[in-house]
Amino acid sequence: MHAPRHRSRLTVVLIALIAFVIAIPTASAAPITVNVGAALSLTGDAGAYGISSRKGIDMAAKEINGGAISGVKLNVKTIDDLSTTAGAAAAYGVFFRDGVSTIMGPTLSNVALDVDPFAQAARIPVMGISNTQPGITEIGNFIFRPALTEEYVLPQVVKAVATSALLPKTAIVIQGSDTFAVTSGPLLASALTTNGVTVKKTELVPAGTTDFSAIAADVKANDPDIVAISALAPEAVPLLQALRNAGYKKAIIGSNGLNSSAVIKGAGAAANGLIVGTSWASWNQTPANKTFIKNFKKAYKSTPDAFAATAYAYTYVLATAAKNGKAATQDAMATQLAAIKGVKTLLGNFSFDVNRNGISPVLVQQVKGGKFGAFKTT
Repeated sequence: MHAPRHRSRLTVVLIALIAFVIAIPTASAAPITVNVGAALSLTGDAGAYGISSRKGIDMAAKEINGGAISGVKLNVKTIDDLSTTAGAAAAYGVFFRDGVSTIMGPTLSNVALDVDPFAQAARIPVMGISNTQPGITEIGNFIFRPALTEEYVLPQVVKAVATSALLPKTAIVIQGSDTFAVTSGPLLASALTTNGVTVKKTELVPAGTTDFSAIAADVKANDPDIVAISALAPEAVPLLQALRNAGYKKAIIGSNGLNSSAVIKGAGAAANGLIVGTSWASWNQTPANKTFIKNFKKAYKSTPDAFAATAYAYTYVLATAAKNGKAATQDAMATQLAAIKGVKTLLGNFSFDVNRNGISPVLVQQVKGGKFGAFKTT
């Protein structure tokens, strides 16, 4: 029995309509926009570090906004924290007013200790991208420190040196005058002692010191097997120069403040022999690192340092958290940052531990011929 002709026509019309609806392109979901406030030292004592960090953040944000992490857009507003608490507090005030999703910075740890409690009270997540001193994450559950702590890095550096062919038996610690140096100095001394190296003395640099020759002469007179320096660039550079001018030719261990191309550039030949720990190194020949260095040089006509590279990597961690949470509210960002585990980054696999401190591989490097290279243990 034949179906009625009008029913056949209806079937054809329905099929055509369904095909038409399927062919209409569906609107893609709007990207997750993460408003980021970056409080960085672009001037002042930590300017060398903050400028590098800004380049790393900006480069990562450009890549992410270009599709490197699908569905996420970063809107970064950078304010100079002036390397001071007052400067960072002013920057935070702007970020609070604008309702940012996350704050990156400030550059200096002692400044972070002063201003991060305000972010914690406001429940705004903070990524301390270069804060290595103790006490940062203890401020509260909205404070994250992706930067490897001095407690995590320095013992590994000292152990590598103490068990190397150098086999140092004695050391002198030189401790700069700023809060960072005052905190890191004892960590160096403790790590040396733990590894069987006798610390003859700790030289304290008085605030405002411009002539380091007396300290250098005393170090040379005591002739330790190794010198360990805890200082930021403004004191680290003249200290290195003074030590070499005094005739001290042995190896020198540096805290994180000396892990910068600015220190090498400022100290010149005096930086040769300097040993530091880092989460990133230009000589690390992974495919991701080689690509990063190539792109950085193209963008900025200069070679990246650890502060640029880590800021770049941590910006990707931030964007990954937003993607994982499918939201960029302050609470969502805090929840997803805390859940970050084993994320592939320029630095290797990155995680936050239970105390919201970053964990990634540590590399030990030494300045040779005016540039960082792998520290040779034999």
